Amino acid sequence: MDKEKLEFYLRKIEATFPKKSKLNQRQYCQIEGMSSTTFHEIIKNKELDKLPKFKSKEIIRKNGIPYRSYSFDIFDAAQFLAK
Repeated sequence: MDKEKLEFYLRKIEATFPKKSKLNQRQYCQIEGMSSTTFHEIIKNKELDKLPKFKSKEIIRKNGIPYRSYSFDIFDAAQFLAK
């Protein structure tokens, strides 16, 4: 992995989202330059190798529809983007 690329992405993340140690799905998509539709297609098709390591949490809403939130560590995201 290229150390300069890693530092570039870390600076980009810190400049865009100062004082954040974790990114949510929308924030990661903004840094990656992908749409939320593309993100959900990756999840739906189980192509998880196209995403950095993440944590997810599922909550069932009152109407029975599941809601999932995704959390990315900024260092894991920067390492993945630097590849």
